Parts: sequence; C-alpha cells; structure tokens
Amino acid sequence: MTNSHSRHFGNTYLSSLDASRDASEDLQHFCSLVGISNELAAQLELCVVEIVNNAFIHAYNEQEGQPIELQCEIQTDSSQSVLLMAVSDYGCVMSQQEFENKLATTFIEPDPEDDATWATSGRGFIIVSSLMDTVKLSTQHTKNTFLMVKALEEQALTV
Repeated sequence: MTNSHSRHFGNTYLSSLDASRDASEDLQHFCSLVGISNELAAQLELCVVEIVNNAFIHAYNEQEGQPIELQCEIQTDSSQSVLLMAVSDYGCVMSQQEFENKLATTFIEPDPEDDATWATSGRGFIIVSSLMDTVKLSTQHTKNTFLMVKALEEQALTV
C-alpha cells in the first residue's frame, strides 16, 4: 500500500484459562484507542477468545505458562483500512487439512437436552470464519499462526 500508515498492538500471554480474558481486555483497550466501533470490537474479542482458548486447550493440551502471542494491526491507505489480527502458539502443530476440515464443519446448535452438543466441537473456527473476511493458518516449525483479516468499512472506525 502506498502512502499508508498503520496502528499496531501486540502482547504475549501465558497459556491458562485466564489468557483469553486478558487478551480480550487488551484488545478491547486497543480498539477503543484506535476508534473501532463497539460492535466490531465485540466481534474481534470473540475471535481472540476462541483462538486463544484453542491454543491453551488443543495446542498446549491445557498446559499453563506457555506463550500465546497476539498481534493486531490496522493498515490504512488512501482507499481502505484493513485489520490484521494474528494469534500464535508454539504447541502441537495443526495441519492445513485439519484446519480446513474445522472450517468446513457444520455448526451444531447446542441442545440443552443433549450433552454431546456442548462438547468441544470446532465451533470456534466456524464462529471466527463467519466474523472475519479471511482466516488462514500458517505453521513454521512448532509455531501455529492464525491470521484473521477484516476489511474495515467507514462506520467500523469512529475516529
């Protein structure tokens, strides 16, 4: 992008049940600083919570104290603004095939009468892919990075 500028936030969290809440709160603060609308900020927070929880539960098998990185950047040029959000972990590597299968899974509506519908099911990736324009997985050695991209409409930025 020519004549562009960006606004950036990044932090590393230690894997735990609280990591997603901590990342969500930091992201919410970043969103308020850069003028992202409350509606979009809530959607972004949900995406971060889902991916950070997946890192703790699946990549790290609920092992506490492992690094989970969050990077968020808004890139703006003369014609558009794009939000890039990346969550990385160094746990069990997820294959492209497994990732694509998760994205292709049908959303199962939780049924209060059927405990099996409340089990970990891959709903997180379906939620994230429905809220973001693009969701990609890249792996490098033992590092999983989930890149989420959202084109920002004028009403998404309040500043």
